[in-house]
Amino acid sequence: MPEKKPLIQVLDRALDLLEMLAQAKTPLRATDIAREMGVSLQSANNLLRALYLRGYLSQDESRSYRLGPQCLYLGSFADRWSELRAAVAGPLAELTRKTGLSGFVGIIENDKLLCVALVPAEEPEMPIQPPQFWMEELHCTACGRVLLAALTPEERRKLFARTTRRKITGRTEVDPAVLEPLCAEVAEAGFAAVDDESRQGVSSLAIPLRDRAGKVYAAIALSGRRGKWELLPFERKLEALTEAASKIRR
Repeated sequence: MPEKKPLIQVLDRALDLLEMLAQAKTPLRATDIAREMGVSLQSANNLLRALYLRGYLSQDESRSYRLGPQCLYLGSFADRWSELRAAVAGPLAELTRKTGLSGFVGIIENDKLLCVALVPAEEPEMPIQPPQFWMEELHCTACGRVLLAALTPEERRKLFARTTRRKITGRTEVDPAVLEPLCAEVAEAGFAAVDDESRQGVSSLAIPLRDRAGKVYAAIALSGRRGKWELLPFERKLEALTEAASKIRR
């Protein structure tokens, strides 16, 4: 599906700039930022100066830019999921150590898939807060499918109507007419399994997290590359997820 054009280009560029600096391992110079964004040096400097004056950027001694203290201030108010992150931390890390696969807890926020906590298979200690690579993948991940399945058919219809879906691999499903019966199957089965839809060669399995009233508020998932994924039988992965979800409820 074609991507929507930005409503306000300068705002879109400012947000692109902030996200670029958030992912950069070191501060970036204005010339590097202009090149990466594909804009003139003057345009980049105008954005940088405006954000710097408002405290969203800082400069080091080499006049390179990094995120500023105002980002931390806003972030402290934006993070409404600290309690959930604390609740899933132990069980999620244990799940990753036990399976050797990456553990993931996600929710729907603004019609997008928000990662609340991730424990990579390579670092099975405690959850991290990674860049939100999965925000546009609600339709093509096991975690996203579980969250979509928890909505009513009417809620899903409205969500599909107001969002676009990107075809990432040859197996990515984007058509609401195909996704709707898939979501119904997930709701019936109590889990979602996805192969090669969000990443080629990557599989994921997810189940819902429910509150005391039985309402789905999040989903917990395992994911891994094909060779490693197949080392653990499906039943063992599902059992490990169910055990972790039970510990989170307790």
